[in-house]
Amino acid sequence: MTDNGQRRLIPKEKIIPVTNDIKKIDFTKKYTLIYFNWWYELLIRPFYYFCYFLTFLCACYYRLRVTGRENKRILRKRGCIVIANHCHYFDTVFANYTLFPHRLYTAVAQRNFEVPIARRILRYLRAFPIPKTTAGLKIITKPIGEVLRRGHHVLIMPEGDLCLMSQEIFRFKPGAFYMACHYQVPILPIVYVLTHRLKNGDVSKRPIFHQVIGEPLIPPPLTPDGNAPIEELDKLMTRAAQWMEDTIAFYQKEDQAGQ
Repeated sequence: MTDNGQRRLIPKEKIIPVTNDIKKIDFTKKYTLIYFNWWYELLIRPFYYFCYFLTFLCACYYRLRVTGRENKRILRKRGCIVIANHCHYFDTVFANYTLFPHRLYTAVAQRNFEVPIARRILRYLRAFPIPKTTAGLKIITKPIGEVLRRGHHVLIMPEGDLCLMSQEIFRFKPGAFYMACHYQVPILPIVYVLTHRLKNGDVSKRPIFHQVIGEPLIPPPLTPDGNAPIEELDKLMTRAAQWMEDTIAFYQKEDQAGQ
């Protein structure tokens, strides 16, 4: 088993740059990370359902297959942290699609929220920015806690950045695991296995998506002084990353053989 701390960071050259992030967010001023107003839900619902229909078409296009649907049952009981590998533009979209009708709030990089048009679309899809400052975790802790208290769910990509079409599991950042431990809620792991169809002997550029939903992970209890146990969280991150890596290896072999 590869320790999470020994995993590679995503190479800088593989991180897709954002060049038009001109609407800078100043978190030193009052800023609403997540809206809980009833009128806001009414406002975004038509757009959300429209996007859901578009996602259905995309799921058909990418031949989305889902394994482990029975593990979603935990979402009916209480708020959860959902984690997934970040390997495609559609991985967060497909998580919202397959976990519907459960309400999922998606954490995205601050720079994506600073793109003028994208920030509106992300807002309507219940996404919120992760501040890139050192105090970022502290800023989002309370809003995420409110989401979980209401019985909803939060999607966090622990690798941090998108590495397009990669099937390597990179080093996890601790934010998702800290939140789960702080609020004592389960973690629902998802991993995307990408394979390529053969067409006339050639490999197609369009990937086939296989989404695997794993069994919930239970975070360790807080220490007597109310802090997260760092060593236990490291073990949980290692376990989650290893599960993703093993699942990718298993299903890539099976999916390729089935073509």
